[in-house]
Amino acid sequence: MAELPVRHIYRWDLDKTYLETDFDTVRDLIRTAFQKAEEKHTVPGADALLKELVRNQDKSRVLLTFISGSPTMMRDVLEEKFALDGIRPDAFILKPTLKNILKGRFKAIKGQVGYKLEALLRIRVQSPDSPETLFGDDSEQDAFIYSLYADVVRGRIDKEHLRNILVEAEVYASPLARILDLADQVKNSENIRRIFIHLDRDTPPGRFRVYGPNVVPVSNYFQAAVILVGDEVLSPEGLFRVAKHMVDHCDYDVLSLANSFHDLIRRRHLSIKAIDRIDEYKEEFSSAFSQEFVDTFISRVRALAPLKQSELNTDYRTPDYVEILKFDRGLKESLSPKKRNVLFGRKKS
Repeated sequence: MAELPVRHIYRWDLDKTYLETDFDTVRDLIRTAFQKAEEKHTVPGADALLKELVRNQDKSRVLLTFISGSPTMMRDVLEEKFALDGIRPDAFILKPTLKNILKGRFKAIKGQVGYKLEALLRIRVQSPDSPETLFGDDSEQDAFIYSLYADVVRGRIDKEHLRNILVEAEVYASPLARILDLADQVKNSENIRRIFIHLDRDTPPGRFRVYGPNVVPVSNYFQAAVILVGDEVLSPEGLFRVAKHMVDHCDYDVLSLANSFHDLIRRRHLSIKAIDRIDEYKEEFSSAFSQEFVDTFISRVRALAPLKQSELNTDYRTPDYVEILKFDRGLKESLSPKKRNVLFGRKKS
């Protein structure tokens, strides 16, 4: 029997993107390392959205990859957590932390650019040229890494430029060489469609504008679901199921969902016309919620919507990755810890 064609590929980070993980202090790291699978909590809505994205469809399938900065010794407990959640990744890549320690590569223990970019390119070489969506968070450099990865795959970053970026990112020589080799092997493609950044640390969304319109910061996974409906990746029925899960299990209500919807319009990631599309599916929405819930949701979104649609942000220019690294490094060094937390994200209370 022939293997089903791949309709979409999803790459997910793990900590603070799929799992609620604390590693801001040594104590947090130790506690996380010794947690059992049942003690690990999923980011609200992440499992519901992911299950909708990988839901079986006739004559096609998806590929799901997790690429995590967690150490390889956590594989067993993390795989057990996936089993508890009913998630089956096609690939699950963890960081070789012990190897980095033994080789004295201490910057690589916290650094993510070299590790994640190499992992993404390596698995891309082995993957079909299907549409691809990536999920990360604001606790590290996921937006930078994913955007750079997308531009390498699109053929917008030549080899010498990529080398300069990796040197500026302080990537060690051996992974740098492997990344350059993998970049040569990757077939150019425009199929990297969307990058979602979960705002675990409440980083101001404006900090991600430098990466262009395909990078969408989201406060919750209902927002990601709404965008994916517009991208025709997720069905309206899938959006309703995600919304119902968040209301039933994640302390969301009609007003918080409506405010999340409006926030995407305000930030020019979503057209006002999306409200009309939701209205078209009112009856199916009502099968999951009460009519009062549905009517309140739609009226709240319409009340908050601007009278005139601001033009959606669709202009894309390749970011100056070297300057982004230099700017962020200089800004961090110049700020007090308090101001640094405001601009670069702070741990949610």
